[in-house]
Amino acid sequence: MKVFFRLIRLLKPQLPLMLLGALLSVITVLANISLLAVSGWFITLMAIAGTSGITVNYFTPAAIIRFLAIVRTAGRYAERMLTHRATFNALADLRHYFYQQLEPLLPYYRINLRSGDLLARLQQDIDNLDNFYLRVLLPMVVALISVPIVCYALAIFSPAIAWVMLSALLVVAIIFPVISYFASTTLSKEKSHLESHLTEELINGIGAIKTLLVYQVSISYQRSIASMTKQYYDVRYHLVKINAGLSAITFILIHLSALVCFFVLLPQLSAGDVDSKSLVAVILLVLVSFETVSSMPLALQLLPQSLASATRLFAIIDKEKPTEIGIQSVQQGNINFENFTFSYPEQQSPSLVDINLSIKAGEKVAIIGASGAGKSTLVNLLMGFWPTGLALSSTHDLSVANLSVSAASAPSTTPVKDDLSNGRITINDIDLSLLNQESLREHIALMSQQGYLFDASISDNLRLAKHDVTEEEMRHVCELVNLTSFIDSLPAGFDTWLGSTGIGLSGGQAQRLQIAQLLLRSASVLILDEPTKGLDRRNEEEVMVNILDHVKQQKQSLLVITHKPLMLEKMDKIIVMEQGKIVAQGSHKQLSSNNNYYKQLLNYF
Repeated sequence: MKVFFRLIRLLKPQLPLMLLGALLSVITVLANISLLAVSGWFITLMAIAGTSGITVNYFTPAAIIRFLAIVRTAGRYAERMLTHRATFNALADLRHYFYQQLEPLLPYYRINLRSGDLLARLQQDIDNLDNFYLRVLLPMVVALISVPIVCYALAIFSPAIAWVMLSALLVVAIIFPVISYFASTTLSKEKSHLESHLTEELINGIGAIKTLLVYQVSISYQRSIASMTKQYYDVRYHLVKINAGLSAITFILIHLSALVCFFVLLPQLSAGDVDSKSLVAVILLVLVSFETVSSMPLALQLLPQSLASATRLFAIIDKEKPTEIGIQSVQQGNINFENFTFSYPEQQSPSLVDINLSIKAGEKVAIIGASGAGKSTLVNLLMGFWPTGLALSSTHDLSVANLSVSAASAPSTTPVKDDLSNGRITINDIDLSLLNQESLREHIALMSQQGYLFDASISDNLRLAKHDVTEEEMRHVCELVNLTSFIDSLPAGFDTWLGSTGIGLSGGQAQRLQIAQLLLRSASVLILDEPTKGLDRRNEEEVMVNILDHVKQQKQSLLVITHKPLMLEKMDKIIVMEQGKIVAQGSHKQLSSNNNYYKQLLNYF
């Protein structure tokens, strides 16, 4: 129920539209019930008048029937328009809300969150929530309001009929939905899981189609997808069977209720207490009154699936979030790591241990080490992707408070660690956690190893780095990375459209375009993670010479993760890392002469 009420709170901005839609739905249902009852009464009246030759006033009943027909038609149109508008608005709000909550978590939990799974949750699971209002909440509200009104109207005519109908309606509104809920809960959760898993597998498979073909496993992959699809449709088939079975039983109950009411009214008809017109009207009202509760079994069948989807979404955004407390602007100065130790969330061993490092303003520094040595962690910390210092303490305090509140209801499966980091990182003697994140990322620019090019034009991708960049500036940075001649050879030049993830470029061209993006930034510190990966020898030399000249002209600091001797020779200082520790520092010449591990790394790479 906690997830249920949490979803209700998230839908609060659409509450006026939803309530208005529910009101129109109730009016439409009642108009439809009244229309059939009045029509039955009127048709019977006209039949009697025709056979007996009596004169009747048919203008008033005909006007009432027309009015009810107009109300039903107009109400149904307005109800569908408002309820669907509220649903679409709610889905848009939910996607925005979940993205806002997810954004600060992605770098923080990057090692635990898979892109295919995230896309499945943001798309499939949120799409599943469109049932929550239309097919779960709305039928409940309609039944809650309409059933008492119908039973009250029947009680005025015959209390016995009212009790019979109240019993029948409660069976359809409560007992059948409860049966549907318990029969469908496990299946609905399995359906939600299979939908997400199938979406994730399809996304990953399409992205890796070349690899599947190269290793000749595409057939086995297809069989895996076919098997998963069969499981999914088997689950759906069982859910449909449950709903169809309850619908059939409801259909029988509706007609049995009408038959019982008919036999209850027969003695009164014989005694003259009830006329034939009223008998027909009541029987038709009994038949159509089940419209108020007919959607309840399906509503309770869809509820577990909606809650399962919501639970999967909340499971991500409820992770411990980094707390941003920084308000100070970044000033150019030295960058210092002081006895700094860091562990990723949900990991036991630290990724960085006792890091002591100083990077002076304008200095060119290289970081070298084997895979997993902590190089990327070091530079990502500088970008503020993970909380450190006081920000980490605030995050920890908030998590402990949240755990204390929720401890009575459910134990936490993820322990909160109070030793994610020790020591501190400073820029110009100011703790990194006290610096404003936007100011920090204006001061430090990063080209990561997992850079991304959007499905847009070359110029649009460059504008991500600087929104007001001129064509002259674009040409200048592209000249620095030897891309100008290639771009000029394209029919559309800088307006050439790149495919998803820059598929229109070769690996080396995509790498150079990302370097060009970085060089457009007016940051004081540039960080490049393996910038010459995928470049041939000639381009590597020319690009690195141009980068170093650019940095010198702009008076920028340079921090490079690389293993290329050509770049290492031109660095002011080289940091050698092994298993999260700095094991050596010095110039290329010094390390080459007296550090065996450094020489091993150069020979290896």
